[in-house]
Amino acid sequence: MTRTRIILAATAALLTIGLSACGEDGATSSSTIIGGSSPEPQTHSEATGNTPSAEVPPSAETTSNTEADPAPENRLCEVGDLAVTVEYVDAGAGTTHHALRFTNSGTSTCEIQGFAGVSYVGGDDGHQIGRPAERQGDKGAAIILRPGGQAWAPLAAPRTENYDPATCRPEEARGLRIYPPQEYDSMFVPLSGTACANPDLPGEQLKVQTLQQGSPS
Repeated sequence: MTRTRIILAATAALLTIGLSACGEDGATSSSTIIGGSSPEPQTHSEATGNTPSAEVPPSAETTSNTEADPAPENRLCEVGDLAVTVEYVDAGAGTTHHALRFTNSGTSTCEIQGFAGVSYVGGDDGHQIGRPAERQGDKGAAIILRPGGQAWAPLAAPRTENYDPATCRPEEARGLRIYPPQEYDSMFVPLSGTACANPDLPGEQLKVQTLQQGSPS
């Protein structure tokens, strides 16, 4: 082999090695692109930072409407809304039992809850006779009275004969002064009888329980 051929052969060998190396680099670069995850095309909403309308939670509008339009609360029943009656139920063991009944005689709904204030009154001036009724039991739940709706409470009246006259100091009563729950104005119901004027009576001459829905059975 001549010197020229040796040089040509060596040159060809070097060219082959160089092409092989370029092929390996190209394959490595191509593998990286194919094996990686291509970025998704950016939508208009993502680019501007706006949330698509279909993704707005439906509860957002509902919450807004609820806060803007809260449910109205029922107001307390006042004297002007109510009619009151005291009805005989029965008697026994030295006590007369009545039903104290409130009726919504107005044109709007109101709420009533708790105990009525009850006391005997007498004379032309309507003065109070003895202590007011003792409240017995729990306050009870609120009662919604629509126009014409009713609530009632048991009212017990021990007889004055149960006490010694010197202790009772009996006095003729004209009726009952009644305060609806949480009210400062009173109502009068005629109810003739005898009451004990002694404010220190060893016992109660009237006992009232909390108001209940409806009317006594």
